[in-house]
Amino acid sequence: MSRWAALCLRFSPSRLLKSVVARNAASNFITLGWLSLLSILAIPVYIKLLGVSEWGLVAACASLQLVSNFIDAGFSQIVPRWVAREAHNPAALRSYMALFRRLYLALGLLVFVLLQVGAGYLAQSWFQVAPDRSVALETAIRIIAFQMLFQFVNNLHIGLWHGLQRQVLANVSVGGFGTLKHMATMAVLFVGPAQAWLYATTFAAVAMFEVFTNAWLVRRTLGKPPLSEQAHLQTMKPFLREVSVLSGGIVVGLLVSQMDKFILSRSVSLEDFGVYAVVATLALAFLQLQAPITRAYFPLLVQDIQTFGRVSGVHMRRLVAGTLIFSTLPALLASLFAGPLLGLWLHDLKFVELGQQTMQLLLLAVATNTVYGCIYQVMVAAGRSNLVLKFNLVALAVAGLVVAASAASDQPFGLLLGGFIWVSATLTQLFLGLLWFTMYEFQSHSVNEKL
Repeated sequence: MSRWAALCLRFSPSRLLKSVVARNAASNFITLGWLSLLSILAIPVYIKLLGVSEWGLVAACASLQLVSNFIDAGFSQIVPRWVAREAHNPAALRSYMALFRRLYLALGLLVFVLLQVGAGYLAQSWFQVAPDRSVALETAIRIIAFQMLFQFVNNLHIGLWHGLQRQVLANVSVGGFGTLKHMATMAVLFVGPAQAWLYATTFAAVAMFEVFTNAWLVRRTLGKPPLSEQAHLQTMKPFLREVSVLSGGIVVGLLVSQMDKFILSRSVSLEDFGVYAVVATLALAFLQLQAPITRAYFPLLVQDIQTFGRVSGVHMRRLVAGTLIFSTLPALLASLFAGPLLGLWLHDLKFVELGQQTMQLLLLAVATNTVYGCIYQVMVAAGRSNLVLKFNLVALAVAGLVVAASAASDQPFGLLLGGFIWVSATLTQLFLGLLWFTMYEFQSHSVNEKL
């Protein structure tokens, strides 16, 4: 057999897909690509059906997702790791899942109650909306709270499947129900009143169907939960400690990543905020291109550190190369053609004029963040959650200085402020991450040489 034939056989799709990691990565990319494309295609349809004013209400409701993200911080990354540790012990896994389910339900209800109590204030005093539109916004917020409750609880099911290396099943669920949400919502808006409350109601209804369907699938996978979880309550303490440390870092990171929406929702008109929400959706979609790679390699990084005390150079190079090819370079290329991309996507001159420069800044920040994301995976795999917290605190402080500069300026930055926040924060994280990784590699080599 020739060298070329042997190389083709080695890297043939059929052979590569025999690997669990390869199948998971492939399904991750397919699902991510489909949902990103679906979102890109759906937003112009929603804007056309709802109009700019109603779409602004929807964008305001969608921005509240950050509340749920704060609560879920840490759990979404720690749960898969703990599930993987107990994958060989069905009884213990059922006990953990029973406890996790109670915890997720309690926290989900907390988010739900907070949104119901605060809906009036958010609609009347927080978002910059005309007085005659505040009632419509309050109604939409109350409805979207149901969707967030169902979606939050469903995150536990997805985390379980990730930990069991059943990412194909998780992706089928996420992709299928994501498609159903958009298709059902478009159909309802087409035949019914084009209003934000109907958009929210349809999404909430599908989310409820999703959480019950996935709960049934999990029940079939694990069997009936135990009658009592007391035997494992003590072992939950290390889990909660680990979650609390990483959650603190992720919460601060979410504060950084959501600061743009938080500030702009208060400082610009709801119509302009709707423009920013669309631009940010397209720009940050490029950030998701890294997820399939990191999900596939993260378990390998954990195993490297447990076995050798450091990450394998081969695995790290492949992680970085995959990130550069599939995430960093596409973001940089898109930043060069931000205007034409927006025009081709939305066919709306107002969106292009207001959002082009902001989108360029956001895409540059995304490119920077993808590189830092490789170092972030090493920190989490090495159990250095405290560094995640420290780095994000510094990034939050730097972003705060940018916001203060805009407020003190005679000419506020407007929508560009969102881009400046992201650029300043991601550059700070990358700088600190590179410093740590350089020292980490040096210390790891020194220890190995002594051994």
